[in-house]
Amino acid sequence: MSHFSSSFIAEAVDGGWRLRQGLVYHSDLLGQIIEVPEGYITDLASVPRLFRFIVPVANARNRRAAVVHDYLCTHGKGIVKHQKQADQVFREALGVVGVGRMRSAALYYPVRTFQWFKGLFT
Repeated sequence: MSHFSSSFIAEAVDGGWRLRQGLVYHSDLLGQIIEVPEGYITDLASVPRLFRFIVPVANARNRRAAVVHDYLCTHGKGIVKHQKQADQVFREALGVVGVGRMRSAALYYPVRTFQWFKGLFT
C-alpha cells in the first residue's frame, strides 16, 4: 500500500522551502520508492500565479504530495516515463495523506491542464 515513511520537515528559504530531512514515498502506482533528498528546494505548488485561485499553494495536509510531485517534475527522469505519470503519483499521494476524492480532483485536474497548456508553448 502506498505510504510516506518520513515526515515533511523544511525551512523557509528565498523562493520556497528547503527540506531539512529527506522525504520518502512508497508508490504502488510506480512500484518503487521515491526519495526526495535533504536540501531539495520546492515551492510546494509549481503552478503559475494566474492559476493559483484554482490550485492554492499547498496546505499542511497536501504538502508531502506536492513535494513528491515537484521532485518528479524536476528530477523524475528515470523514475517516471512521462509528465502524466508524475501527475498521477501526485493524485495517489494526495489520497495517502487523506485528501478526499473531490478535493484531490480539484488539485489534480488543474495540474494536468497546466501541463497540457505548457506543452503547447514548448
